[in-house]
Amino acid sequence: MGKITNDMILHSVMKEFSGSVAVFDSYNMGCKSCSGGRIETVEWGAMVHGIAPDELLKKLNAQTGVK
Repeated sequence: MGKITNDMILHSVMKEFSGSVAVFDSYNMGCKSCSGGRIETVEWGAMVHGIAPDELLKKLNAQTGVK
């Protein structure tokens, strides 16, 4: 298991990194139930929700134990 990156698809991240769901939820991102999560990247999802992609990545990787 590698590091989460901006170009990864949201649903793939949630499937591969179980701790990521808590991070998405903390930003009120409904990624679990959104069909867009099947095609949207982490970067796009962050921008759509007004979140800096680098901030989201940092928290995702910290939550999942990847530095």
